Amino acid sequence: MDPIAKDFNNEQIDLASLPKYESVAFSSVSSKYLIKMNIQTGIFMLVLFIALGVFWFFQLNPFQSGLIFSVLLIAFIFRFWNNYKLLQSLGYAIRGKDIIYRRGFIFNKTTVIPFNRVQHASISRGVWDKVLGISSLNVFTAGGSGSDITIPGLEPEMAIQLKEAIAVKISNDES
Repeated sequence: MDPIAKDFNNEQIDLASLPKYESVAFSSVSSKYLIKMNIQTGIFMLVLFIALGVFWFFQLNPFQSGLIFSVLLIAFIFRFWNNYKLLQSLGYAIRGKDIIYRRGFIFNKTTVIPFNRVQHASISRGVWDKVLGISSLNVFTAGGSGSDITIPGLEPEMAIQLKEAIAVKISNDES
């Protein structure tokens, strides 16, 4: 018999003994991120209302104008409500061996990335991020973009602390 095969052991894991990510206390993102989402929504809706004004200018039927306006108003209200609920659902946590990111309130998605899969982390800031004083932390993993995460709406100091903590965890895993 092969000596390697004789020493091979593959015991079944008791699923009840695994740590539960649901019980982790998630940190929330800055409320300034809601302002950013609302500004972006407002700009998008402004473009739609200008398009409606153009249709109205070209003598669109008053019933059709009213219907389009009503649909846009409902979409406008829903989008702001959606932004508020989305902000409440965003959360992140760093544990000893992984980083967890949670998002979504209708369709929840939680991503758990072990540090041994992380290649690097970076901080990005768009125009509205700079104006509002927030940042996004981007975590890149080995094995494709399907498991990469971006945590938006972080205070710049917190983004730097998280990036450095991830860098330390990555270097500890490599040594």
